[in-house]
Amino acid sequence: METLSWIVIGLLAAASARRFALLLGALLRPRPVEGSEEPSTLVVVVARDEAWRVGPLLHALATLDYPAEKLFFVLASDGSRDTTAQMFRRWCHERSRAAAIELARNVGKAAAINVALGACPDTVLLAVYDADERPRPDSLRKLAHSLGDERVAAASGYRVPSNADGGIVSRYAALETWVHQLIVLAGKERWGWNPPTMGSNCVYRIAAVAELGGFPDVTCGEDVEVSLGMIAHGWRTRFLRDAVSENTIGEALRHYVSQRIRWAYGMYHAGKHARGLESLAVASGYADRLVFAAGCGLAMTGQMSLGWLAAYVSAPLLQTVAALAKAGRLRLAPVYVLSAVPMFLLDIGTTACATVLTLLRRPPYWHQPVADAGDASKSND
Repeated sequence: METLSWIVIGLLAAASARRFALLLGALLRPRPVEGSEEPSTLVVVVARDEAWRVGPLLHALATLDYPAEKLFFVLASDGSRDTTAQMFRRWCHERSRAAAIELARNVGKAAAINVALGACPDTVLLAVYDADERPRPDSLRKLAHSLGDERVAAASGYRVPSNADGGIVSRYAALETWVHQLIVLAGKERWGWNPPTMGSNCVYRIAAVAELGGFPDVTCGEDVEVSLGMIAHGWRTRFLRDAVSENTIGEALRHYVSQRIRWAYGMYHAGKHARGLESLAVASGYADRLVFAAGCGLAMTGQMSLGWLAAYVSAPLLQTVAALAKAGRLRLAPVYVLSAVPMFLLDIGTTACATVLTLLRRPPYWHQPVADAGDASKSND
């Protein structure tokens, strides 16, 4: 067997071992949360041309179960051309501990968060929500408690997809969401492997953010980049399934493709902060798809046994079954698995595109979702 075949087999074996370890961790009892107090917290929302979907978020923020005297809001309109800024101003006008910021031009989510940090009173924590989130009343309190340990710099909660059955794209996106959160992040949390934040329904210790010099202004994945940066500086991160927020996921194919390319590019870009094997695994993004595709090519040309590919596929299949069970969707497993077959091929293509863009140092362009009929795409992370 040629050297390339052995390299591919080794990479597939390493990825499988990691998947099985995460699956085992996700099936064990979660680690306890040590904190019991609610530190002062700044809640930041950044939105651009999303007036059509910020209403439920603003209602959810108004009903957060958190001490009012410890909570401050900054709502930033990132160069919006619709009524997003007006909605933010109206909501903040009714509250003494809230401020609306209207940026004249689009600067990006990370840069807008940095502006928001400079426009509020000193707080201990920063909470970030996207426009399509609907956090449950107790979610922020639970996230804040998870930072009771002074070594913990950030924590993410569970983002429940509210439109999982909207079509083949949303079913696949939901399946990925469940596997990523209920298995991958839950497994990392159980083993203490520092799960990265997901860009929304998450909290950060502002002192740790300041240590990094703030959020990186030019990035496609500020959540992963900040998380890996914190870990490299000796901080810890956590994932709490009990801190729940509902959110919408993409139903339009064009938005899924754009989003996936940006995410993959962002994780590659965050690799400069990677320290240790697990951080490197995070920064590799979806590159295991490309390794699997290479294995398929080698098997088709007789240079590698199909048994190696079958052994590799067993890990994600078991993760999928476990994730569907945890999400309460196991009875619909055939529907989700069938949806995954064509979407996974597209997944490989978007990963290849992001890899090429990374090698060429050409960041992908972000297309803002619009309120098309049946479109519940999310502007993320």
